[in-house]
Amino acid sequence: MSPSPRRIVQPGPPHPVRIESAIGHLRELSFTATPGLSLVDAVAGPLAAACIRGGTVDLAGLHLAPFDYVIPSLSPDAEHVAFYSETRREPGGVRIESGTATFGQRDGAPFLHAHALWHGSAGVAAGHILPLDSRIGTASEVRASGVAEAEMRATPDAETNFTLFGPVQLGAEAGRCVLGRLRPNEDLVGGIEALCQRHGATRATVLSGIGSTIGSRLDGARIDTTPTEFFIRRGTVAPDATGRARAEIETVVVDHTGTIIAGRVIPGLNPVLICAEIVLSLT
Repeated sequence: MSPSPRRIVQPGPPHPVRIESAIGHLRELSFTATPGLSLVDAVAGPLAAACIRGGTVDLAGLHLAPFDYVIPSLSPDAEHVAFYSETRREPGGVRIESGTATFGQRDGAPFLHAHALWHGSAGVAAGHILPLDSRIGTASEVRASGVAEAEMRATPDAETNFTLFGPVQLGAEAGRCVLGRLRPNEDLVGGIEALCQRHGATRATVLSGIGSTIGSRLDGARIDTTPTEFFIRRGTVAPDATGRARAEIETVVVDHTGTIIAGRVIPGLNPVLICAEIVLSLT
């Protein structure tokens, strides 16, 4: 997969594998999140009971109180190309309008990487939810999906100097649900298409996508500064006239000033900054 023309050099050596994936049989469930639990604890039990080791959680409609989050920020040092803002809190809580979380393991325990859009005390906002500090405010219905044969595992990444989720195959490579990661400078749209091609599919539904990009180019909107963080609000892959897999993706993007844009991602113009975690259902 050819990188985007916009590139950022990371502080560490480039990893030789730029697009990673694991695959399993799709499992889906819905459950009621228990008030008072942290976001991580509220989803970890039901997903474990469903034997989901890696996958995604749909955050739409979830009520969180208290609610802690960060947004992307400029890096304070030469060890990272971007960083996070100070922690921000909505003590009265928020209800998530749309958002998604990658579910996996970190330090041997369940963990979530979550981006979302919500209405806060100052209006519409978006960012990176702190899942250990944010708690379920009122009972909320949650939908999740994933696989038992693979997991997303957070490990230190020498290239970016962050601890990042990546797919790990645990069982037989069979099924139609793909857990993927795109590394820095890979195009977001092209990377999703490459994941489909790798697993012999020209059609898919994007169940989840979360990560960061080098600015953002959407239909009718753009952000020129870096960093930006995004989540995929909806996405599909279908064959074009030549039979090649082509992805249509809509994202919500936030930058280090809190500016939010949303819309269709322009192919070839949205390179990954740190990583992009992708969950696909192949059809």
